[in-house]
Amino acid sequence: MQFLKLSIISFIILFFVVTIIGLCFPSTVTVSRAVVVSSSQDTVYKYLSDVKYWKLWMAAADTNTISFLSTKTAGEGTVAKVGTGEVSMIRCTPDSIYTVWKSAKGNIQNSAFTIMHDLRDSNLTVQWYFAQKRNWYPWERFG
Repeated sequence: MQFLKLSIISFIILFFVVTIIGLCFPSTVTVSRAVVVSSSQDTVYKYLSDVKYWKLWMAAADTNTISFLSTKTAGEGTVAKVGTGEVSMIRCTPDSIYTVWKSAKGNIQNSAFTIMHDLRDSNLTVQWYFAQKRNWYPWERFG
């Protein structure tokens, strides 16, 4: 009986310690990538804004099936299934594209692709990020 009581109390204390440590982690996780491209802005924008071209450069799209849920394949209002997830283009400007990704489990990620001019030469820097909100659960924060 003593051992059972000690085990339960230890588990509760360990749970609270892990939860408190988990709460110290940020609630939003952001992953960002950037690449320098020597091409025109129109060409880069075409490859970013048209989902049918994503297989040529995006790691998640090159091995998955892409099917369109909208009549459009590019620009605002485009909705596509990439593998088991769904991506919607919500806003497009000449130098950025904003998307929302929804996984099969219902997790939402906000994403943006930004085209920036390099002031030193004629190259372009393409930067993209994915941001996802996390719940307070310790296993999500540690994951």
